[in-house]
Amino acid sequence: MAKEGKLMRASLWLKREFEEGSIPDKRTVKRWIECGRLRGKVIDGMSWVYSSERWGVESEVSRAVSQLIRES
Repeated sequence: MAKEGKLMRASLWLKREFEEGSIPDKRTVKRWIECGRLRGKVIDGMSWVYSSERWGVESEVSRAVSQLIRES
C-alpha cells in the first residue's frame, strides 16, 4: 500500500490552494473528503487533507507524482 503522506488542517490547505476571497467553506471540504473527491480524513469532526493533494489534479495523479518524486 502506498504511503498516504502527512495530513494538514483543512483551513491551511484551503489557503494554499485557493485565492483569498474564493476559499470554500470548511464544511465543503469535509463533504469532499467524505464523498471521496479529496483525499483526507475527518477526525473528531475536524477535516484534515493530505498535504500532497492539489486542487484540480486527480488524487491518483497527485499520488503518482509524489511517489515518483520520492523514488528519484
